[in-house]
Amino acid sequence: MGPMPSIFFADGPAGPVGAAYLVTFVLGCVVGSFVNVCIYRLPRDRSVVTPPSHCPQCGVRLTARHLVPLLSFLLLGRKCARCGAPISWRYFAVEAVTGLVFVGIWRACGPSAQVIAWWVFAAAMIAVVFTDLDHMIIPDKLVLAGAAAAVASEGLAAVSGGPHLLAIPAWISQVPRAATAAAGGLAALICAADLARGPGARGAGYLRLGALAAAAATAGWTLPWAAMGAILAAMVFVGIRALSQLLFRREGMGFGDVKLATAIGAMLGPIGALLSFGLAVLVGAVVGMALLVFRLRRRMEYLPFGPFLAAAALAALMAPRGLPRAAERVFHAWLAVIGLPWVF
Repeated sequence: MGPMPSIFFADGPAGPVGAAYLVTFVLGCVVGSFVNVCIYRLPRDRSVVTPPSHCPQCGVRLTARHLVPLLSFLLLGRKCARCGAPISWRYFAVEAVTGLVFVGIWRACGPSAQVIAWWVFAAAMIAVVFTDLDHMIIPDKLVLAGAAAAVASEGLAAVSGGPHLLAIPAWISQVPRAATAAAGGLAALICAADLARGPGARGAGYLRLGALAAAAATAGWTLPWAAMGAILAAMVFVGIRALSQLLFRREGMGFGDVKLATAIGAMLGPIGALLSFGLAVLVGAVVGMALLVFRLRRRMEYLPFGPFLAAAALAALMAPRGLPRAAERVFHAWLAVIGLPWVF
């Protein structure tokens, strides 16, 4: 097996960095305007192309001067120019956040053939955050866009020799392959249990996925980077879903979360996906506890997990070196606590 890909990227772009950041921010805001369209239309099963942008209250078609990202919102006084219907701050926030995320990705990763794929993936994740919060729906089109961006990034990395996001660091590569193979075999058993309990077609799909994951794990991480991440992510979330049904007689998460995690795994790779999922669980637990403490959410009320998954993936995109380093420090601190610092 060849050497693992490095997580270290080339230095930032030469020349007027500030101008590059400004152009990137403006581009992100423009894309953010389209993300707003996706957030509003996809959960309602409407086309994002037709009809053209219009006021949802009076139906008047928006002209070019009404569609300038950020500025139009402020100059119009956050209301429709014709009927005076208020415009939510959400539109402004999504455009600004998309611009900032684009800059963050550019700053972390620098210019490369893959940056456009990473931006497309980021835009899809931002849309996922708000659609899941508003409707508890993760549209398949957003997941497919993220998966397509991951495949494109993998292909461009192979052609151009560019970097993989969050590749396996040295401290992880020391983990014996037998442990990975055992995890794959366990996932196959979990999927088999789900097959016995769940619908035939879906359960059979889980079983095949688990068997493929076990075979890939036993092979010692020899699949393409995107495939490894997708299989591992699906394996983990299918296992969580099956165990939740087995132990609590209810779904621990929606199947949309499984599909979203698979797309995230394809983009971030196996270790990046696991780090991202860990961050999502941590933040989700903190937010969930805070909502319970301040009585903003009932104990058994469902809290969508998709926004946390998507936000953690965005954090991983903008910190491809910082997240593994933080995880490494936590990992070694944990080993020291349990008295096994010598294992790795």
